Amino acid sequence: MAEANASLPQIHTIRITTAARVLARLRARNAVKEELRKQGLKLTQYDAREITSWANVYLDEHPELIAEAIANARAMILRGDLGKRAQRALLNTDAQNGRA
Repeated sequence: MAEANASLPQIHTIRITTAARVLARLRARNAVKEELRKQGLKLTQYDAREITSWANVYLDEHPELIAEAIANARAMILRGDLGKRAQRALLNTDAQNGRA
């Protein structure tokens, strides 16, 4: 049973980084779409694959999106948006690390 508890911080880290990547990529895609609209271009002219490719480049050029996304993912987990299990794991990890 001790082995299961030892894996909780890893689960917590995986969930935050996975959620953060999704959030950051979503913001990058939205920024690319907004830029295309500003240029007067129609989004329907482009494949989703192209927009995703440009979003990945945008994300590489704007690393601050990752930091914001990590903070947002953490807040989502604390609110319980990603499940009670993830919330408990984060709260337990924070308690062990002295965070309030």
